[in-house]
Amino acid sequence: MPDVSLTEFAIIGLVVLIAFGPKRLPEISRTAGKWARELRTISREFRQGIEREVSAINEPLKEITQDLIGPIQDIEKEIRGPIDAMRKDLAEPLDQLQDDLKDVEKLASADWVGPVAGSGPTPGDALEDLDRIEAGEDLLDGEPD
Repeated sequence: MPDVSLTEFAIIGLVVLIAFGPKRLPEISRTAGKWARELRTISREFRQGIEREVSAINEPLKEITQDLIGPIQDIEKEIRGPIDAMRKDLAEPLDQLQDDLKDVEKLASADWVGPVAGSGPTPGDALEDLDRIEAGEDLLDGEPD
């Protein structure tokens, strides 16, 4: 319902009084009151009718939902059981793998203690040895077989 302040209501009353006169004012007030009651009644009946229709639609939907929830929950339990078992079975190996990975990371970040990079044969030496092997030479004495 629209908010009508006291001043606005007084102005409306004054305009009605001037337009229709003091003799017809009670009759007009009664008529306006009847209309207001009818509008409230119509509004209430309309709201109740809509609520009835919505509840009439909601009840079958609730039943359908309840009928579907049970099987869905059963399927969820059937699926969740093996998944939980798999999680338990994989938890220990996964923890071990994570520990091993941490060990590898520690080793990878440690300072190199192996041979010096410049020692040993060069790639060129390796290619020469390969050519000698293909030629049939014995690498230990340097003569072909």
